[in-house]
Amino acid sequence: MKIKAAQWAAPGQIRLIETEKPVPGPGEVLVRVESVGVCGSDIHYFLHGRIGENRLKGPTILGHEYAGIVEAAGEGADPSLVGRRVAVEPGIPCGACEWCRSGRYNVCEGMVFPGGPGVDGALREYMVAPAGRCFPVPAGMTAAVAAMIEPAAVAVHTVELARLRPGDTVFVAGLGPIGLLTAQVARLCGAAAVYGADLYPERVAAARAHGVDEAFQAAPGGMAAGARATVDWLFSRTGGRGADVTFDCTNSSDGILVAMHCARPAGRAVLTGISGAEEDPVPVSVARRRGLGVQWCRRFLNNYPATLALAATGRLDVGSLVTHSFPLERTQEAFQLVADYADGVLKASVDF
Repeated sequence: MKIKAAQWAAPGQIRLIETEKPVPGPGEVLVRVESVGVCGSDIHYFLHGRIGENRLKGPTILGHEYAGIVEAAGEGADPSLVGRRVAVEPGIPCGACEWCRSGRYNVCEGMVFPGGPGVDGALREYMVAPAGRCFPVPAGMTAAVAAMIEPAAVAVHTVELARLRPGDTVFVAGLGPIGLLTAQVARLCGAAAVYGADLYPERVAAARAHGVDEAFQAAPGGMAAGARATVDWLFSRTGGRGADVTFDCTNSSDGILVAMHCARPAGRAVLTGISGAEEDPVPVSVARRRGLGVQWCRRFLNNYPATLALAATGRLDVGSLVTHSFPLERTQEAFQLVADYADGVLKASVDF
């Protein structure tokens, strides 16, 4: 049986195709996809066909933030999932390597991740997924919100890595979906003040509704240009001290510079953004002199249950971040909108 899918064909080009309906194998379930979020990493692939050294190997179905209804279970898969709406944790670790066996499956070098090099993703009518990676969502949670559990889990893991303490001052560079979710989670974890900055006025304006006390409209450029103004602004708000914890949630190399320069002496910086470059400049002298604790974030690590609980209780607002919805046939338009930061978009979803 043929199904419809949206396939990346070349930089800036997505086409509608037909492909075979997948069949669940042992331990897998068949998911009728209902909603797919457009992620910043998808946009790197859409525009350039690569993220650093990771290059798409040819036409590829993108998409990894997804949710849907389980329609069938393969041999050995939990049959109680059938008929349930699930949020799907997309990465499939090998389970056998040193990192998986030590509990750090998010850095598994054999990870199979949909919507990347050599692996088709979720922008199609049906997907198969390991049953253990499918998390039933509460009744009443929409598919678009369920798909947002993936980026929200990134934010939860981001704050988890920061070892945030009650009363800490926080700065978030980049107020897109990940940045705004990170600000919310930081507030839930006891941050006394949350500051943020972004290049786009619509995102600065949206920040207060998502846990940010005050936001600054930044200008592009390194420390000799626009980034310096952001750092000066943050220090003016913290009495010249800097923030206890800073987060880079941008898609730019400048985000690393800003996050480290905004951290106080002996502060912590968590770097979650993906610039798309293979190598980014790091302000080693600043990090060394201030004795910063610097941590890179790799996706998430056993964060889906907690993230679902926060979203289900309304303590974490993910639904209002979905500002635009498109049918599968308009996937090209959805990706271009996000790539252009047009029409005040925060999160665009493709909904079936």
